[in-house]
Amino acid sequence: MCKPKTRAVASATTAVLVALLSTGCGDNTPLRLQGQVLATFIHTSDIHSRLFPYNLQITHMDGSLGLGSVDEIVNVGGAARMSYIVNRERARAHRVLHVDTGDSFQGAPVFNFYNGEAEIRTLSAMGCDASVVANHEFDKGAVNLGIQIQNWASFPALIGNYKLEDPSQDGASPLGAVTQPFQVFDLDGLRVGVLGMGALSSISSIYDQPNKLGILPLKTSEVVQGYLDLLRPEVDLMVVLSHLGVNLDQVMIEETEGIDLVFGGHNHIVLQPPKKVPDCGFVDSQCERDCETTYPTDDVVAQRCIHNECHYIELKTPDGQDPDDASEVMRRRCVPRDVVLAHSGAFAKYLGRLDAVVSNDPADFPAEKVLSELNAFEVVSNDYRLFPINDSVPEDPTVINVLEPYAQGLDEFANLELLVGFAPYGSPRFSVTGGDSPLGNLIATAMWLRLGVQTDFALTNTTGIRASIVPGSFDVEQMYNIFPFDNSISKMQLSGLEVQELFDYVARRSAGRGCTSQVQIAGARMVMDCAWDDPADELPPGKAVGIYIGATDTACLGDLDCPDDLIGSCDTTIGRCWRPIDAIASYEMATSNYLAGGGSGFRVLQRNTTQSDTGIQQRDALIDYIRGGRACGTDGDGNLTACATDDDCEAKLGEGFVCACPSAVLEGDVCATDPEQACPLASGSPGSGDGACVVAACRDHVASFERDLCERAPTETVRDECLASVKPCSAGGEQCKFLACADTSMGNGSDGRIRMVGK
Repeated sequence: MCKPKTRAVASATTAVLVALLSTGCGDNTPLRLQGQVLATFIHTSDIHSRLFPYNLQITHMDGSLGLGSVDEIVNVGGAARMSYIVNRERARAHRVLHVDTGDSFQGAPVFNFYNGEAEIRTLSAMGCDASVVANHEFDKGAVNLGIQIQNWASFPALIGNYKLEDPSQDGASPLGAVTQPFQVFDLDGLRVGVLGMGALSSISSIYDQPNKLGILPLKTSEVVQGYLDLLRPEVDLMVVLSHLGVNLDQVMIEETEGIDLVFGGHNHIVLQPPKKVPDCGFVDSQCERDCETTYPTDDVVAQRCIHNECHYIELKTPDGQDPDDASEVMRRRCVPRDVVLAHSGAFAKYLGRLDAVVSNDPADFPAEKVLSELNAFEVVSNDYRLFPINDSVPEDPTVINVLEPYAQGLDEFANLELLVGFAPYGSPRFSVTGGDSPLGNLIATAMWLRLGVQTDFALTNTTGIRASIVPGSFDVEQMYNIFPFDNSISKMQLSGLEVQELFDYVARRSAGRGCTSQVQIAGARMVMDCAWDDPADELPPGKAVGIYIGATDTACLGDLDCPDDLIGSCDTTIGRCWRPIDAIASYEMATSNYLAGGGSGFRVLQRNTTQSDTGIQQRDALIDYIRGGRACGTDGDGNLTACATDDDCEAKLGEGFVCACPSAVLEGDVCATDPEQACPLASGSPGSGDGACVVAACRDHVASFERDLCERAPTETVRDECLASVKPCSAGGEQCKFLACADTSMGNGSDGRIRMVGK
């Protein structure tokens, strides 16, 4: 007795594909299912190297999706937790695939030090069935990507919309030999074709031919339709794994015919529930009237409306034979169908499960529904569940074992647990107004004032800031999460006209992204009008209507107090007017080498010939800037307040301060001060061991940080020895006497330097 295959391997030719899909005993006839079938898809995307759990302050969106309570700091993510859910849901399903839609690379220190090896090995340990190659997979180059896939991937790496260089050529990457455009799976008789579509918009260099990645991008809709026509006669269901982004996913669906399900990534969003997007393009009512959309009874010639144009399709030649253009025969009748589009978030915070009921029985569909003879299975219904990944989820021991050597290696390679500062209220990377954000201002200021940089103004891209600082103490590892890219700071000279051109581009780019600023700046101010639309040009809407560089000595309470009373010219945080740019003046700007090289479409910077790379990494500039700050609670001269008891601090500074000194601290899960033990008063400025007022939350956060380090000990005995030696509460109080305070005095706050109008 013959048994159906559980898996089939992809092929680039129809003949081999048919042979691989055959499950008959002698006649090579593939097994065909009949009626309703349930297929389950477990979806992960944009893990961005968050293989280890991390702390996150829950936003309203994350709260609504069940990750935690709003504003609560929750430990989320982690590949071992993710793998536990994957295995659990796989065990609860029959026909199931785990698909990943790319960008597993870049976003945490493990990638910076191991180049993607840990990410690929982790996906393999999870039992991932297929993953698409996305833009950040190329962050260490195409050769590195090919090596990591070749060495560690137990799953097919899919990419169908790139033409790759010949791997046999000298110096070429091995990608052409270790990736494939599609994979076909036999799920107990249900044949599922899975096609991979990589990112196009975020790898600007691939449009330069030739390029160092050895990639020629192909037109999405033509590639997708070509593979659909190739695979459709041999499979029951067509699935696309896409890293194009939600907007281009919709365009892809609309411009093709034959996709059943799309799992997407790149935008870091959750579609809950998934969207339903009609394929076959938008049909114009006039086109419908002019073009007969029903098929004739003689099954010879059909007339249909596609993309607002009338098309004649030859189904059979007059003598009953197949026409020469076999692809037309394989096309399903272009009657718009709803295609399910799912996005399941990013940074290992969520995992999605989609259950699709598919059928080839006409009785399961409305009477007007036409099922294709070549691919009769259609989606009858679907159910989607989103699983939040937080500390309530157990960990998969298999993945823990895979990651353990990398965790130990990171401890040796980098001092990731070195504390950088204390943020009393955190530092969000997003702005509530759509303009400047607290973390964006902090980063831009660190670049602008960095010794060896010190330009007229600084600019960095908002999307390059990948994480917020949660309230409390933060370490070097968090700096890697914020700035996972090893980008350095470049300097260049721009004329006033070039500055205007630069910010006009920023305004257009921002207007097209929800009127949310795509850059963060320091040393400058800007007003962007998202509704500006000049009919004299063909550019998208958006314009910088107010650009200012450098503050003046003119005091102001509002724009009317400034010369020419231009909108945005008064900086109310310092009470001074700013200077509008001069078209013929020269300005020096600091930015990332990524933007300087034309990344994210900044061609206006790419063609600048005055560039010089300082070699100073943005991450290092941020770390050094914060660590050079003053501790919380210091006076104008940077001195701490001396104290003997907590009451002294409350009387002098108010609530929220405690008196820190080792001799008076009571250790425990909650830090306290011994009321019967006074701290020694310093004769001068308080120092180590002396009584000094510190922020209570700082002491408690640092103590918790030190306590957690001890909790990682392999045995209880070692843990207890660690706690006795470190003395977390005492260490917390002492460190907070010197730990920098990342507050508004350092630029950690929104001050209206970027104003968005015309929303």
